[in-house]
Amino acid sequence: MDRYISGSDNPIVFLTLQKDYGEECDTGAQGFRKTFAIQRCGGKPHEVALRFAGCCLQCGPCFASEYAWLSRFRRNRRVISLSLKDYTRCINDYKNIPYPAGCPHYNWLRILGGEPLLNDAYINFLFKILNEISRLDSKKFNNSIIIQTNGIYIGQGKTGTLRKGLEELYESNPQVKMCIEVSIKGTNEEEFELITRSHVRPKEEFNEFLQIFGWDLGAFSPAELYKFNLKVFYNLLDISKDLPNFKPTVIAGFGVNETYLLNGELSKNRITILFKNNRPIYHPDFWSDEFRELYNNFIHYSIKTFGFSKMPMYGIKDDVNTYPFARRALRQGKGIYGERWYDAKYAYERGGRNMQLESSFTDIRKHFFYIDNKIYYSTLTKF
Repeated sequence: MDRYISGSDNPIVFLTLQKDYGEECDTGAQGFRKTFAIQRCGGKPHEVALRFAGCCLQCGPCFASEYAWLSRFRRNRRVISLSLKDYTRCINDYKNIPYPAGCPHYNWLRILGGEPLLNDAYINFLFKILNEISRLDSKKFNNSIIIQTNGIYIGQGKTGTLRKGLEELYESNPQVKMCIEVSIKGTNEEEFELITRSHVRPKEEFNEFLQIFGWDLGAFSPAELYKFNLKVFYNLLDISKDLPNFKPTVIAGFGVNETYLLNGELSKNRITILFKNNRPIYHPDFWSDEFRELYNNFIHYSIKTFGFSKMPMYGIKDDVNTYPFARRALRQGKGIYGERWYDAKYAYERGGRNMQLESSFTDIRKHFFYIDNKIYYSTLTKF
């Protein structure tokens, strides 16, 4: 597979091929042949999505691990490599997406991964595409773009390329609203290590990451990566001061399972990663001063910008009937975390549940929330 070395004249990015929602008859790698595709998220008329491959983290419950983790994505047949000059493949895939039947547009355009803001090459490639399709036809994606990121690269202060891309997008089509959603991976350094597994990477993998993505991930400790993860919101907020079409937000990643966050006591299933003292990750007992400051600053900003009085949480996806890929992520989490992976559904079937732990879940819901995707993502782009 082609690789990009920092300083190359023709850097490479990696995308994940998709198939449109509704094409379940297409099976295996043969069915995945599009860069832009119509995906299920948000309900009818669904979303337009573009997925990047590769990531600087290895979060245990990651549903995208097959095309995100460095140790896996190179072997995934859905992953393709493209250079900046090859971006027209994506433009053509976007052009070929028909308007939804009976609807004026899709819900939004969502950019996810992997990690779409992994380096300057990824950011350049992404914004070249976004600027082009916004000039061509932004109505198709409802003039609404959401980028989901862990922000580690941007948190290092490497904001120049992103700022330039956002400025060009505003100049080319000021109707397009952009929200960058930063996934925070824990409330302290230890939780960050636990969730992202940033301390269990062999030296050879760091060397390979440097060779492929052009920056030295291995030069940073997990504590430094955690600080980057928290800092990116402030860096994005600074950019947004000059751009009326752009707002950042944050979300707590891989928290309590989604069904519980949506339904509270109506949900018999509980899924979480245990942190310590029989408490789950994100429990307020363990918030670091830095996270508490970020939380309070975000709430102050969010009430005025989005109307959220709590921090959003992306829970561990447990609706395996609607999202079959969640089965693999749940098995993966259980295999990685062992006794620190708590699944109340199976504990209940075995005749016992950790009620002390479950009573502390209410503390999570006092500070975090999860709502229907259509409501949430629409709110992010209607500021």
